[in-house]
Amino acid sequence: MKCDLCGRDEARSRRMTRTYGRGRGELLIRNVPVVACASCGETYMTAATLHEIERIKLHRRSLAERRPVDVVEFGGGAPLKARPNLPLRRRRSAAAERPRRSTAPI
Repeated sequence: MKCDLCGRDEARSRRMTRTYGRGRGELLIRNVPVVACASCGETYMTAATLHEIERIKLHRRSLAERRPVDVVEFGGGAPLKARPNLPLRRRRSAAAERPRRSTAPI
């Protein structure tokens, strides 16, 4: 398939999961067809796909299946177990945590 952005013949159709909205109004749509170009690295959707997404968003109450979803913030989850090949960070002493006084003249 030819890429609409760079013109090279390295674009392929893929299926992705996309989310729209936030909080209680968030909608997750699975298997959305997107075009991904191996040459320029861009991904984009066709006009027909965008129209279908708008239709799904408009009729979401009749089309959607309600499911509970667990959400974890990257880097904000539970502490990771230490790996044997990585050194553990040592806790700094109370003296090291105090702010240092500047010796520079004011």
